[in-house]
Amino acid sequence: MTETFETLPTIPLFLDARSVRSGSPSYIGWEAGSSTQHHFLISGNSGSGKSTHLMLCLAKVQKYMPRSTRLYLMDFKGSDDFRYLRGIPNARYYAHDKCADGLRAFSEEIESRLQDNPDRSPLFAVFDEYSSFISYTTIADKKLASQCQMWLMNALFMSRGVGGYTWLCTQRPDQSIMPSGGARDQLGGRVWWGRFSSDDARKMTLGDMYKQIPEDYSGGVGHGMAYIDGKGLYEVVAPRIRRMDLVKEAIADLVTR
Repeated sequence: MTETFETLPTIPLFLDARSVRSGSPSYIGWEAGSSTQHHFLISGNSGSGKSTHLMLCLAKVQKYMPRSTRLYLMDFKGSDDFRYLRGIPNARYYAHDKCADGLRAFSEEIESRLQDNPDRSPLFAVFDEYSSFISYTTIADKKLASQCQMWLMNALFMSRGVGGYTWLCTQRPDQSIMPSGGARDQLGGRVWWGRFSSDDARKMTLGDMYKQIPEDYSGGVGHGMAYIDGKGLYEVVAPRIRRMDLVKEAIADLVTR
């Protein structure tokens, strides 16, 4: 099936913090069809709300994106948030040491599209705790770690034109994700949840945009700073999840289509 970027929606992922404080909440939209906004970096300390917001984002992808949209979900730490997916037959859910299998499968599907497969339906690779995964794998199997880095760089640099989306969620944005400025530039959406742990965290997540962070920004659970290519830097609030059971159903649908 072939999708055209022009028909893809703008999805309300964040609340504008200023509008929330004014009492008239408004959303900041992610343009799924933008050629520069496909890939996301989602960062923040433990307990900042990043995993909960990631789940909400995936549920919104399921709601707003075409029915042909599919998801590969890599969950290195086997978090409680996604544990329920383990018992679902044929789910594209990969935990712990199986994460490399998921990254390989996604890369192979992207590679087939770059060759002669005309399918352009939206294909997501979401990797929770990629930095921890690559650090562990480098010690356990350096050759595999190098291969995984190659698959990730291929996804970031080559997949946008063929319907690929790569979202990376991590506590520690570092050189494993962004070995060069060019790699970071591929991440057209970047968000840090909670208080910044260091100046390096600000710079690694937001690049030069970190200079525009308001002096009075204090973070907090579900509060963050988000950069969206073509739109700029925003102070954001995570929308509240009212029905977690429906969010989980939506994610389960994405990994089994």
